Parts: sequence; C-alpha cells; structure tokens
Amino acid sequence: MKRHDPARTDRDGFSLVEILVVLMILAVGILPVAIVQHQARQEVVKSELHGQAVIVCQSQLERIKSRGFGAAAPDSGVAGRIAWNAQVTNVSFGLDRINVTATWQSNKGTETMSIADLVSLR
Repeated sequence: MKRHDPARTDRDGFSLVEILVVLMILAVGILPVAIVQHQARQEVVKSELHGQAVIVCQSQLERIKSRGFGAAAPDSGVAGRIAWNAQVTNVSFGLDRINVTATWQSNKGTETMSIADLVSLR
C-alpha cells in the first residue's frame, strides 16, 4: 500500500509556467512560418495575374494580326480581371505596328504589360 508523504514533492503533470513557456516557444516558431506562407500566397496571386496578362496580350495580338495588313484595327476589351487595349500604328509604307497593353489591379496599384509585333503588306 502506498502512503502519502507530505514532505515528498514529486508531482505528475506540468505546471502552468511550463505550459506557458512551451506555448511561447511554439508561437515564436510558428509565427515566421505563417508570415512566409502569407507572402508566398501573395506572390502566387501576383504570378497568376502576370500569366493571365501574357495570355490575354498574346491572344489579342494574334487575333488582330490574323486579320491581315489592311484590316488590322485598334480594339479594346476586358478578359476576367485584365483590361486590354490594342493600338495599330503605321511604321512605314507596308508596315504596321500592333501594340497590345494589358492593365490590372494588384495590391500595389495598377500594373501594366505590353506586347508588340509588326505586320507587313507581304
């Protein structure tokens, strides 16, 4: 049979101070991971928007180029979160420049991307 000795200080479990120390260590260790996770998510969203802008610019440029030299005309529109604007300028006789600019809103403000190509009479 086990006797209870009041002078004995052995205890099972943890004290409140020990639990608070462990929680503080976990918080200090997890906080940087959470910050990095948040920044990584923002970069993923930013790269997705850049990728969408490239796709919109390229597809609109190819669509306008496919009309041919005499029929290429300025145009604009919106594709999802990306607004685009196409300009056609005459560079020289028999040569036009098509410039497609995409704009979108990000957490840093308005961002733009432009793609240009030439279309000729031949």
